[in-house]
Amino acid sequence: VAFDRKEPTFRHRAYAAYKGTRKPMPEELALQMPLIKEVLAAMNIPVFTAEGWEADDILGTVGRICREQGHECVIVTGDRDSLQLIDEGVFVRLTVSKPGSNETTRYGKEQFFGEYGFEPIRLIDFKALMGDSSDNIPGVAGVGKKTASDLLIQYGSLEGIYGHLGELRERLRKKLEADRENAFLSYELARIVPEAPVDFTPESCLNREPDRPALLSVFEKLRFSRLID
Repeated sequence: VAFDRKEPTFRHRAYAAYKGTRKPMPEELALQMPLIKEVLAAMNIPVFTAEGWEADDILGTVGRICREQGHECVIVTGDRDSLQLIDEGVFVRLTVSKPGSNETTRYGKEQFFGEYGFEPIRLIDFKALMGDSSDNIPGVAGVGKKTASDLLIQYGSLEGIYGHLGELRERLRKKLEADRENAFLSYELARIVPEAPVDFTPESCLNREPDRPALLSVFEKLRFSRLID
């Protein structure tokens, strides 16, 4: 399990307004974070954090290491940004919360391409063009989901689009020219960097048994009667 930390990241240093529009975590959830970590410790599930890095970067690092060492990796997340990490042997199980249930979809390269029409790594270029209000990534003003998708399908990448501005209709070309700097800044903000300084090996995370007495104690304290059973 990967967690964010409170310290600013390299993205905040590049763009002070990064995630600046986000509301603080609700107090009732913040109070549960130590309990979550207590349960994970009793379950003997490894937890990774790194100062100055986001949980997404840690997940990307884990995926890269697994791929390089020939292990299959499945990233379980509710964050669609992680779809950019899909690769050979690296899959994403994307969970979407709905009233009364969770819906989970397993994405590989084929599933992603079938939905988006371009390679998973180009999700970075996609966000660079259309921006992301949840992370306060600016993107290109006036370029939405459909336009960004059409441009990527036609030209392949952000660099490819800017290399063919002369082929675009005047109104769209002017938008891209005006926000060129924001587009390339947004690319760097949206890109998950799989180089987080975490001490991870696939072998160390396999075949780990929970500390059953500790887990029973935590579950009794939390009155998790069904989980105890």
